[in-house]
Amino acid sequence: MRQLLQELGFTVPSALTLCMDNQSAIQVAKHPEHHGRMKHLDLRWFWLRDVVGKGDISPTFVPTRDMPADLLTKALPQVKVQQFCQLLGLTGLGGS
Repeated sequence: MRQLLQELGFTVPSALTLCMDNQSAIQVAKHPEHHGRMKHLDLRWFWLRDVVGKGDISPTFVPTRDMPADLLTKALPQVKVQQFCQLLGLTGLGGS
């Protein structure tokens, strides 16, 4: 997203926030020292460490119950669908 905005001529002065519900992944991204449990991952997936280190992305913890991206990835009860639609600014769709 940052690269797209820059290519369109916009300045992105601060780090983009990446909301995550996995605290271990946040710690691995913020602290690039070797993690024994991560050794099975291919090095090409370590790009997040680089962009966090450069200050382009800032990973932030969001509890799973408050993760609006789940609307696009999981089957959810209607109450959660409505809650996440509101969080994403998708209110008033479909006559509800």
